[in-house]
Amino acid sequence: MSQEHLFPYGHLEMLDTYAIITCNEGVHIGFNEIQDIEAILQSAYHGQRFGLITNRVNQYSVNPLAIKKLFSDECLVAGAIVGSALMTKVNADLENKIVDGAPIGYYPSMSFAIKWISDKVREGSIA
Repeated sequence: MSQEHLFPYGHLEMLDTYAIITCNEGVHIGFNEIQDIEAILQSAYHGQRFGLITNRVNQYSVNPLAIKKLFSDECLVAGAIVGSALMTKVNADLENKIVDGAPIGYYPSMSFAIKWISDKVREGSIA
């Protein structure tokens, strides 16, 4: 599976076991945007376990409570944040503390994030 969905605030690419979201510069991701993202993910993965990678190449803001809501979906087993700025790592640590349902990791490159997410999804499928 490889599907892409464009939003006014970014784009979401769905692959077999994980999705990659890239948000536009300067946008704010709140509950309304998370609701849109959830609907697309639920439709694409149909109850299958998956991971979510956030490609933070742009600067934007995110409501941490909206992220917590997104990660309350039991099918979303892990999240990875890819970025190079120190603030991106700080935000990843904060989000990991707020989210109860799944671990969130920080990675400086997409390849490391994909490997980690793939491993987490695979581990979740075995259990």
